Amino acid sequence: MNLKQHPVTTRRPRVRSRVLLASLAAAASLTGQVVAMAPAASAHGPGPSGPMPAPAAQQKQKQNPPDKDKDHGGNRDDDGDDWGKEREKDKDKDKDKKNPSQVIHGLQQFTSDNTFTPPPGVTSVFVQAWGAGGGGGGGGGGGLSPARAYNGGNGGGGGAGGFTWCAVQVTPQTAYGVDVGDGGDGGAGGAAATTGGPGSAGGAGTAGTASSLTRSSDSTLLLNATGGGGGGGGAGGGVVDGANGAGGAGGTGWCSTGGVNLNGGNGSSNGTGGVAPDGIVGLPPNTAAGGNGGARGTGGEAARPGGNGQDGGNGYVVIYW
Repeated sequence: MNLKQHPVTTRRPRVRSRVLLASLAAAASLTGQVVAMAPAASAHGPGPSGPMPAPAAQQKQKQNPPDKDKDHGGNRDDDGDDWGKEREKDKDKDKDKKNPSQVIHGLQQFTSDNTFTPPPGVTSVFVQAWGAGGGGGGGGGGGLSPARAYNGGNGGGGGAGGFTWCAVQVTPQTAYGVDVGDGGDGGAGGAAATTGGPGSAGGAGTAGTASSLTRSSDSTLLLNATGGGGGGGGAGGGVVDGANGAGGAGGTGWCSTGGVNLNGGNGSSNGTGGVAPDGIVGLPPNTAAGGNGGARGTGGEAARPGGNGQDGGNGYVVIYW
């Protein structure tokens, strides 16, 4: 008959554990020193006990308990939650209280005069502004043959509007005036000769107006992009060809905080309008550009009048945050 061997498990009685704890407590009361206790006994007997720290070290630990705020890795509260994680959560809550609403980024464009009101929380904005282009000059009329059968001159191109790009400080929910420049008018073409005399000179184009941002509360100008100048009218044809009109000068840019300021392109005497500077946003067609000058009128037996100059492009303002 085979007999199975059963392992013999020795159980330490709970009474012995209680006697040991009572003895340690009595010793502590007699010596007046703090004794670090081993882990509490479980239902199966006392757990393993490590080396006992020196009484002086124990006293120091009691007087200077671990800083739970600094120990984010191992200190836990009664619920077993990590103290470090709870501290991070508290910090996040404090941030939310200080910043109850987040600023949503946005952009507004202006093609005509209007008012800009910064949303709540917005204290600075980027602005790009173009002044309006100047109008092109009218072409000169042609002379009539046989004595004065020469052509008139081309009208000069208008200058493009100036440009500024900068950041300015603003007050949330406060009105700011946005002025958008109007393009200059093109000059009228000169009439052709009718009685053997010279043709008439073309009219000059008018300058474009400025685009700007102004603080409404005290009328303080924050930035300004001036308009381009108008092109000159071409001279009428006579015994010689008429001279071309002068091109208009490009506008300038200015901002109270500095930024990037560029001049608009100058118009040319051959009738080409100035080109507007590039920004970070694309311009609508013909915006801020100088108007082309009118074509010259031809001379001869059937003299022709000069062409009208083109209007300059309107200004443009973009605000983003």
